[in-house]
Amino acid sequence: MKTSISIQDSLLPFLPLLYIAWADGILEKHEIDYIKNQIDDNNTITDATKQLISKWLDPSHPPSARELVYWKKYIKQHADVLDLSEKQDLYSLGTVLAKKPNLEEWANEKTKQSLQQIENYLGVSSHEAIRFIDDFNPALFKVDSNLKRSEAPYSKALKTLLQHGNTDLKNKVQSILDPHKEEIESHSEDLYSRREKVLQWTQELADAGLGKLAYPSAYGGSDSMVQYAAVFEEMAKYDLSLTIKFGVHFGLFGGSVESLGTNYHHDKYLKDIGTMALPGCFAMTEMHHGSNVKALQTTAIYQPDDQSFIINTPTHNDRKTYIGNAAMHAQMATVFAQLIVDDEEHGIHAFLVPIRNKQGATMPGITIGDNGHKMGLNGVDNGTLHFNTVKIPKENLLNKFGDVDEEGQYTSPISSSSRRFFTMLGTLVGGRLCVPIAGNTAAKKALNMAVYFALDRKQFGPPGKPEQSIMDYPTHQKKLMPLIANAYAYDFAHEHLLREYTSHSDHDAQEIEALAAGLKALSTWNATDTIQTCREACGGKGYLSEMYFDRLKADMDIFMTFEGDNTVLLQLTAKSRLTYFKKQFGRMDWWDTLKYISNIASTNLTELNALVTRDTSQEHLLGDEFQLAAFTYREEYSLRTLAMRLNKKIKSGMDSYEAFLDVQVHLIDMASAYIDRIVLEQFIGAIKKQEQNSVKEVLTSLKNLYALHRIEEYKGWYLEHDYISGSKSLAINKLVSKLCKELKEESQHLVDAFDIPAHMTATALKFY
Repeated sequence: MKTSISIQDSLLPFLPLLYIAWADGILEKHEIDYIKNQIDDNNTITDATKQLISKWLDPSHPPSARELVYWKKYIKQHADVLDLSEKQDLYSLGTVLAKKPNLEEWANEKTKQSLQQIENYLGVSSHEAIRFIDDFNPALFKVDSNLKRSEAPYSKALKTLLQHGNTDLKNKVQSILDPHKEEIESHSEDLYSRREKVLQWTQELADAGLGKLAYPSAYGGSDSMVQYAAVFEEMAKYDLSLTIKFGVHFGLFGGSVESLGTNYHHDKYLKDIGTMALPGCFAMTEMHHGSNVKALQTTAIYQPDDQSFIINTPTHNDRKTYIGNAAMHAQMATVFAQLIVDDEEHGIHAFLVPIRNKQGATMPGITIGDNGHKMGLNGVDNGTLHFNTVKIPKENLLNKFGDVDEEGQYTSPISSSSRRFFTMLGTLVGGRLCVPIAGNTAAKKALNMAVYFALDRKQFGPPGKPEQSIMDYPTHQKKLMPLIANAYAYDFAHEHLLREYTSHSDHDAQEIEALAAGLKALSTWNATDTIQTCREACGGKGYLSEMYFDRLKADMDIFMTFEGDNTVLLQLTAKSRLTYFKKQFGRMDWWDTLKYISNIASTNLTELNALVTRDTSQEHLLGDEFQLAAFTYREEYSLRTLAMRLNKKIKSGMDSYEAFLDVQVHLIDMASAYIDRIVLEQFIGAIKKQEQNSVKEVLTSLKNLYALHRIEEYKGWYLEHDYISGSKSLAINKLVSKLCKELKEESQHLVDAFDIPAHMTATALKFY
């Protein structure tokens, strides 16, 4: 065949690599550098060949569409052993093409490894390499290079900001999980195989020292909950089953030993937990008692004769259930049970109970069940545990907050059983920090897919003109832009809470727990809504498993329930705020009370006067002062009126439990308003810390959209309470639409900062 396009023989084996690399658009600089480094470091490839490859990777002279078509045709003509049913990687393809010139430099293990590493870095699944070449149509697959590859002035700084100082650690997680991406994204495995693979990946992360980061340095850790949370967040980009498996073992099981145990337990168990030599689970929830931990029925009765405890499950309905790691892998469980000494109950305590030996056989007196196939998270082996008079040594009581002495007497540094109970649970708040972080990452992944799809997908257009991007439509902008703003808002709120929780400053533990509970609820609800909206925004393609939405939807659903049901958690937050309110009033004398009433009157004068409620200027609406004032007013008004309702009901003779039940809906509304205010404050605080103006500007636009869209969602409340006028409500609506349109231009850069692996993004740009 005569053609003006020629390829030197030494380049032929590398043709599949070059074709795959260029076929989906212009290569990024880091991709070009990576390919060149892999080739340059290969001393089995001649310098002449390296120079040719470098020439063909020049971004200023990318191959033309005609050259791409020729490359494709050449590969298909000469690779006559292609078999779509077999896995074929770039090395295998190159080997076929190398037979023609008989290049000795090609057939070696070093070149094979280089090509495989390049393949992984570019996000090309080896089993798709042949099919990709076979199906490729430049006209259908072409991506606008300006759309896909441009950078904004703030791009690098924004991405770095969202790493929160953990870039190297997150890259380490990616380097461990990237080679498993084909298996991670498989949809054809049975339950057993999936669980075993998730266990394997968890072990690899443990072998890299990533599971024990939150543990004390004396036991191989880094004393860093912040680093542990960063690993947790990064795993969520790949597989939420892996994230939860990791969290159950290192966070819940290991965390309970570290937080509720003493030096004896730390010395005996933490190193083995950190390496997964001792896999464990966290057995709190019971079938009939769920979130009501105080009412758990499992008992731990002290036996003075031999200084032991008997763990017992009274009835089948009291068995531990939904316990991650229990069905297949755990050897030990942290079991929460009612501690009974000499017939006296001392409330819920935690005990270490062996449930399997090292060979995997179930220990005597223990019945282990399997919860079976679930809606999602099927890489986690959730199971049930039933204890029939299981004897454990006295030392297996995690005794930091309660113990039995040598004389058989119960002792505790905390005299109040109620306060002791909440102190014990408070030490385990780390799970409520990490779960919403993972959920927000799932939302970011969904947004990444939806934004890239929307920017490239064309549909409809003016008569006689080309179709336009669906992101140009205001309805699409209104779907996605506020959700991007939410993802950023919750990111900064999570980071604030994590830093507060891990700081050594004097903070109110109850306030931290209340904030963690409420933020977990609102953040995970937002993530679920985000994933569903993004799925719809991608139309029929969004229904394909390759777009990840099916697994994201299925895996995220349980986030609303575990680590505390969201509605129950918001009630906990609300009760904490009421306690705070009551304490404030309890310290007030008549003069303080007068000042408090005066402050309310002052708010009415400054925020509820006609000039302010009708102010529709952009300067006013986009100001931190108005937005914070609006959020604070809703929170404080809800708190004040809720306290008044409760006080009135209790004074009229209603039982306090019935009174709380009667105002349950108001509890949820007030707690939500409190969390909204905290999130906005942290967003504003994050912006103030930025030094680069371009970062400040784009974050300010996102903050404005988050705040105004939230006010728009609650405009009925604000209108009912005369905080805004009808004209101001309309002005806010228009401004939200304006911000959505402006941020649409930044949408690609905003989701790029989420650092979702490139091979996932590529899926959204494939049309075939």
